[in-house]
Amino acid sequence: MSRHALLVAVGDYEDPRLNALRAPQQDVTRLAAVLEDPAVGGFDSVRVVVDAPDHEIRKALENALAERDADDLVLVYFSCHGVKTPQQRLYFAATNTQQDRPAGTAVARTFVNELFEDCRAAGRILLLDCCFSGAYGKGIKASAGGSVLDDRSGEGYVVLTASDAFEYAFEEGGLSLKAPRASVFTDVLLEGLSSGAADLNGDGWIDVQELFGYVHREVTARRRDQTPKFFAHGADPAIRIARAGGSRVVPARAVKPMYTPQQMVVARGFKAAAEPICRTLGPLGRRSVVLGEDGRYVELADAAAIAEAFRVSDPRDELGASYVRDVVRQARHQVGDGAATAVVIAQALIGNVLEALRAGAHPALLNRELDDAFQAVRRYFRDNRRYLEAPEEAARFATSTSGDPEIGELVGRTVEHVGWNGTLVVEESSRLGLGMELTCGIRFEGGYLSGSFVTDAARQVAELETAFVLLSSDEITSAATLTPVLDKVAKEGKPLVVVAPDVIGEALAALVARAPGAVAVRGPRDPEVFRRIAWAVEGKVLPADRLQQAELAELGQVRKVSVSEYETVVVAHGYHPVRTPSVIAVLTVGVLGETALAERRRRLERAVLTVRLAADDGVVLGGGVALAGAADVLDASNPAHAALADALRKPRRQIALNAGSDPSAAVAEPVFDAVGVLSTAVGLAVRTAQRFLLLG
Repeated sequence: MSRHALLVAVGDYEDPRLNALRAPQQDVTRLAAVLEDPAVGGFDSVRVVVDAPDHEIRKALENALAERDADDLVLVYFSCHGVKTPQQRLYFAATNTQQDRPAGTAVARTFVNELFEDCRAAGRILLLDCCFSGAYGKGIKASAGGSVLDDRSGEGYVVLTASDAFEYAFEEGGLSLKAPRASVFTDVLLEGLSSGAADLNGDGWIDVQELFGYVHREVTARRRDQTPKFFAHGADPAIRIARAGGSRVVPARAVKPMYTPQQMVVARGFKAAAEPICRTLGPLGRRSVVLGEDGRYVELADAAAIAEAFRVSDPRDELGASYVRDVVRQARHQVGDGAATAVVIAQALIGNVLEALRAGAHPALLNRELDDAFQAVRRYFRDNRRYLEAPEEAARFATSTSGDPEIGELVGRTVEHVGWNGTLVVEESSRLGLGMELTCGIRFEGGYLSGSFVTDAARQVAELETAFVLLSSDEITSAATLTPVLDKVAKEGKPLVVVAPDVIGEALAALVARAPGAVAVRGPRDPEVFRRIAWAVEGKVLPADRLQQAELAELGQVRKVSVSEYETVVVAHGYHPVRTPSVIAVLTVGVLGETALAERRRRLERAVLTVRLAADDGVVLGGGVALAGAADVLDASNPAHAALADALRKPRRQIALNAGSDPSAAVAEPVFDAVGVLSTAVGLAVRTAQRFLLLG
């Protein structure tokens, strides 16, 4: 009788979708030593295969299992990525495995199972340390078996897996996809064998049933989201795997973790969707190739476009991916820029709070302390900001933001005409290139009164062109007061904008029913601002009791109205600076091709919005420098502060990684970020992490 083992470890992968793993090579080295130890495993031969392609692994498996005699014991161990197809077929990843083509590039579960079933060895043990490894047990039936009372190893075919069919396997620092230091399953396995702690009945031997009992108890105690499984086919539950020759010292229990399996699933999905966006960060950011819903690959560089096009390969990752889409949409909606920065910070922060939860931190406490940390970051930005002064600075800032010198020059020239607080509006044009036109108009605080008025879901704005404007100094509550004027406007075939202190009840419902041909806007309470709006649109401000009798001549008329949740921009007809107290600059963009036009318009809009934010809130050093500076003021002894501080240092590292440069090197020419953009990015990351912490 002889004992033989084959240990397969794959940590490096050609497919970038399969992240490198550090644990496998360490695990097989340690396991080989334990199995070869005469006082423990006593195996006659232990072969190790590390980072091999699929054909070499299959050959090694066949040699290990086909050459056995009837009284042998053979053990095979896998430490690698587990790949599961939509049809629930399990594959073991090799170095050359393509995640979406495992049948031809990975080792199939069916291949391994057939070799084990055909193997002549009396005892056959398979240890699987990979994600979804519990799926291996499909079709294997448990056997009651018996007990072994002599020195024989026992007979049969047994499988011990690190997780069930739907769980991920974990390394010491988290998900195995994050590639930290050691596998939890293998760590516990080695503890049980080397210390003798897995000899649960104290007979001096460790059989597979005892080993599984020990591994199951210890793994689930350390990770509630990982459940080892045991399958047996015609087997003695007492197949002996090792002597209990160790110290029999049972390791101390870890601190009780505070995270949930749901959080682990969301963390993995967030990581999958975030990675292609992270690669785009910085002036030298890379473009990402994303597999679209139609099955075709698309090349994208914009965070919003990537987030919308990205499709998960595993349906369970969808919730985490939706977190990424929410971050990107809110960044674009609120400040028009900073989405990639927010995603980089959020991804790191989620991983960091997960580590804090694993160490026993309470989620509610982390939630509260993240608020305190965010306020400290905002104070740092306020204390270290400066304001742009000359139009040339606006041009440089817009160029940096958009990555387009022509856009930067246009924005700088426009600021010179309308000033830092002037209103800039972007429109598409049939004329190729960029242009600028000065016209009358006004921008005021107050947005739409219902999300039902939104006409551009991506930008979350309601835009109406060639519209009538009804101004009322009173709250509007009755639909009857609006019906006559609505009918008159409808006959003209034009939309209607209603500006009033408030529009509620049936009056609001009546306008929602006319959308997208109508929008209700919360107007200012200040009568002086109302008068300025009336001057801009050439209309009258009417009291509520006059609305039913309103004539079209009393309504204002505008070229365009753009309404967000918080403000309204009115573009009037023509340029009459004497009559109108406010001048608006309309920036036009024309490009051949719908995709190219949308891309350049986004760049121009982003530049306009960030220059405005810079004028309002100031700027700080960009390129991740100010974020790293803010990290230094946080309390490193506080788990929430430490988690955010580490996350704030990630954008600078990511920018350097994307550019192929040293993150510690000084920047040759300083770049700047708007305080409003950075504050929004950090705020979105913090709120996303807080949402994550509340998962039960």
